[in-house]
Amino acid sequence: MNTTFNWKNCWYPVVFVEDLPKVKPYSFTIYNEPLVLFHDEKGELACAVDRCPHRAARLSDGQMVGGQLECLYHGWQFSVSGKCSHIPQLAPDKKIPVTACLTTYLVTVCQGMVWVWVGASDLANLSDIPDIAALNNTGVISVDYSIDLPYDQTYLIENVIDVAHIHIAHHGLRGGGHRRYALPLEFDILEESIKGIRATYRSIGLNQNRDTAKTGTAHVDFIAPNLISYTSKYQNSALIAGLALYSIPLAKGKCRLLYRKYSNFYAWRERIKPKWLEHWNQNEILQQDMALIIGQYLEIERSQQNAKDLWLPIKTSDTLVIHYRRWLDTYGATLPFYRGYATHKTVAHLPDSYPQDVFRIHTQQCNACLKAYHITKTTQKLLIVLLLLICIPLLLLSQGNTVYVSLFFYTVLLAAIAISQKIKRKFE
Repeated sequence: MNTTFNWKNCWYPVVFVEDLPKVKPYSFTIYNEPLVLFHDEKGELACAVDRCPHRAARLSDGQMVGGQLECLYHGWQFSVSGKCSHIPQLAPDKKIPVTACLTTYLVTVCQGMVWVWVGASDLANLSDIPDIAALNNTGVISVDYSIDLPYDQTYLIENVIDVAHIHIAHHGLRGGGHRRYALPLEFDILEESIKGIRATYRSIGLNQNRDTAKTGTAHVDFIAPNLISYTSKYQNSALIAGLALYSIPLAKGKCRLLYRKYSNFYAWRERIKPKWLEHWNQNEILQQDMALIIGQYLEIERSQQNAKDLWLPIKTSDTLVIHYRRWLDTYGATLPFYRGYATHKTVAHLPDSYPQDVFRIHTQQCNACLKAYHITKTTQKLLIVLLLLICIPLLLLSQGNTVYVSLFFYTVLLAAIAISQKIKRKFE
């Protein structure tokens, strides 16, 4: 059995295409390695180490000039192939040094997501990208959402593979759960290998006759190293629904979730509903989890003990979580850092504070939410101008019945400003 997992020879999801800037470079990291994405004028996408070979300045701080990535420090320019195309300070009779090039990696777009391969290029195969076959079906609509989280990727995967917490941690929230459904769970591990884990689960409760009753079976797969996939089976086989929870290990103590909810029912509603409205709900769910996971993360990393020495797991709650952590024990030795169940390879990363505000962890990197945020701010400023320059003077100068008309518009504007402030706070 192959027990060597090479983390470099994997496809990593980076960003949804709709959130990728079109006219400036985009920076990100994989296991703290700084990388940059950029387009040329033809739209060809490139990925390179985010470091200028001249003096190690960050290329992501630069700009795009004529389809070339230009370093902001001295103006060196690079094509999507990584070749240096221009050095302003180079004498006309001198050739650009052959070594003045960027280290580039394979990059592709699949199902609206940008994927990067940082390993041996001859081993890369597009068929290895863990796409969702259901998304290719006519009528299936996905709702996409991303967020940066202040803990290691393994803690995120543990959280999203943990079915048991949903009805407690997210009680009463739309898309969350209800405490009365927090029941014992029955798991079946169908397959476990270097490629991941395939499993099913169902709730076990009591029916009206007080006999043991089981709910329908749901499927959950961990596709190493970046995807947790949930699918449900319906009596009507034409119905399709699922969750694809992709993640990327940005750095120690930082990861990104790329979330896709998809189905082929209520497609019309998903088409007309503003994306940012769904994102508000996801922000609330993830922030609920964040407070809990940060506390867990701090306690475990401070103790530097293994999970098996700290936890008291139960079979009808924690089976999938334990199998995932044990998968890391078996296959994670080559990862730059990880925390399994009985082993770990990590140095605690415990900053004094964590970015938890919605603007930094979501809005600024979400095209839909950032546009809505700027529109809201502009609208609020216009409403304040109307209130100060028009409505208040009219109210002061009005006489007789016109006072009531002016007071009405004054009240409406005040309410509109208050509503815009509340909306703005949702993005912040």
